[in-house]
Amino acid sequence: MSRALERLILVLVLLIPPFPRAQAQNIPTANDEKGKGVTTLQSGRNEFGLWAGYSPFSLVLRGVSEDRKLFLLNLQYARRLLVSTPVTVKYTGEIVPIALQMQPRQGYLVRNKPLINPAATIYGAGASPIGFQANFGQKAIQPFANLSIGFLYFNRQVPIIGSSQFNYTITIGFGAQFFQRTGRSLTLGWKYHHLSNAYQASINPGIDSGVFYVGFSVPRLWRR
Repeated sequence: MSRALERLILVLVLLIPPFPRAQAQNIPTANDEKGKGVTTLQSGRNEFGLWAGYSPFSLVLRGVSEDRKLFLLNLQYARRLLVSTPVTVKYTGEIVPIALQMQPRQGYLVRNKPLINPAATIYGAGASPIGFQANFGQKAIQPFANLSIGFLYFNRQVPIIGSSQFNYTITIGFGAQFFQRTGRSLTLGWKYHHLSNAYQASINPGIDSGVFYVGFSVPRLWRR
């Protein structure tokens, strides 16, 4: 990781405003009662994380663009909203400082006119301010499912010439979070990533990607 990216991550974390400390009591896990617990879950716990993902191919579902690859680097803030024995629900908000959409050279026919889309790696950035994740169970390994809605802005029109630099995104994913006793965690997951300009441009092929990702997070309790 470059020094510039490390400084960006530090600045973003420092700029996030503090939240009041939650009043909920710690809820011990079943394993804690046996002396084998990994962490205690607390409503109101804040998490800060980083994850990177890569899609080696594009799907043809809602989007029709083929042979696209996608790399994403996301900074994530999560706040636990509900903690219970069967499920923990979190709000998630993400900043996307790096999004790379890789495309091959392709020919298209638009309004009966031939169009060549050049091979390129196109840079973008954005955010996913609306997101939720549900973790199941309270053991060291917790399966989860998540959903997020956001946007990406690229330095060129994506996915083809004649579409739009600004695109909306929606993701649906699943995976597993591996917790340590300190509350730190490693995340492995996969998500369906849909990108579309919602017909704000005259052409809207869209891109569907299958993103494999890995990340980590650290907990923090804000104090008054």
